[in-house]
Amino acid sequence: MTHVPMASILLVDDDDGLRTLFADALRSAGHTVDAAGDGKTGLALYTTGQHDLVITDIVMPDMDGLRFLECLRDFDRQPRVIAMSGASKLSVPLYLSTARQLGAVRVLAKPIEYRVLLQTVTEVLVRAAPAQSARRPGKDGL
Repeated sequence: MTHVPMASILLVDDDDGLRTLFADALRSAGHTVDAAGDGKTGLALYTTGQHDLVITDIVMPDMDGLRFLECLRDFDRQPRVIAMSGASKLSVPLYLSTARQLGAVRVLAKPIEYRVLLQTVTEVLVRAAPAQSARRPGKDGL
């Protein structure tokens, strides 16, 4: 049986109901959760906390998830990120593909059942943290 480390998670999603559902599910699984309704608030929470994992929606007001991911790349300590989107059937592949390019280790298309989210969180947490050079192309000659 794999030991699942409890983590400090930053959850960023503009859908109040979904954000509450996911935050409650993550807390029930033993994680601590900070939640934000947009990328700007999420970034402010990230700068003041020590989050092991970031879960972010892509399509949001004020600062979308792609810009949020770009901003996270400026930090020395790179978080593991799960990105999710459900804006439209045509845009989801583009958004989630771009999120991967910006450092998301997993992507999920909405709608997402909370058990799928919890399983994905577990998978990401038991994996080793990404190497810094893999997050910043060009560093160390890569």
